[in-house]
Amino acid sequence: MPIEVYIISIIFLGSLIYSTFGFGDALFSMPFLTLIIGIKTATPLMTMNGTTLALVLFIKHRNDIQWRAALKLLLASVCGIPFGIYFLKYGNENIIKIILGLIITSVSVYNLYIKKDAITQIIPSFSVYFFGFIAGILGGAFNTGGPAVAIYGTLSGWTQLQFVSTLQGYFLPNDVFILIGQLSAGLLNKTVVYYYLICLPFLLLATLIGNKIRKMIPTTKFNRYLFGILMCVGLVFLLRALLQLQA
Repeated sequence: MPIEVYIISIIFLGSLIYSTFGFGDALFSMPFLTLIIGIKTATPLMTMNGTTLALVLFIKHRNDIQWRAALKLLLASVCGIPFGIYFLKYGNENIIKIILGLIITSVSVYNLYIKKDAITQIIPSFSVYFFGFIAGILGGAFNTGGPAVAIYGTLSGWTQLQFVSTLQGYFLPNDVFILIGQLSAGLLNKTVVYYYLICLPFLLLATLIGNKIRKMIPTTKFNRYLFGILMCVGLVFLLRALLQLQA
């Protein structure tokens, strides 16, 4: 089976998750894509996909964005992006994969066993800069800045609509900054653009389907299924990376 079929399938499912919950495409797609095309191709590809998805949801939900929080997250994230891109370009790929596996597993465990919907406003207001900076590092290196921002939004008590909307107010400009950095670092090449273009129609289809899923399925129930699957993916990915490191 051609490699393009696998890439399109992964991008479609990741985009479906993103359009349903407002984030999570990279958490799902990156482990599979890095195994197929390598992290240095997978990361800029997911950045281009994420920018497109963020633009679509931004246009749809722009009136519900918490602009003050989004701006603070963005400012801090911009400071972290160069560190992440440097790590991506010069870091050890196996070490990066291990970190990515740990991130996926940790976020999944947090959402399944630690997060309580009733707990809100338990973090100081200035912590927005910490979460934004961490998101910038993770976004520049792995295109997985979403978990840090998602945890901040959850602890801050955003409603479901505010959560999905505000994430796009952060993701869209942040992804543009990451794309500029990846372009200057020579990570955006013809191969990445080719994969992006063949996946684009399926990405747009996923946004339509995801919007319907969001209205039909209770988010809390679907979240448990989602993060259960992601936890399994993260553990498998982490184990494979550790085995490759020892080989």
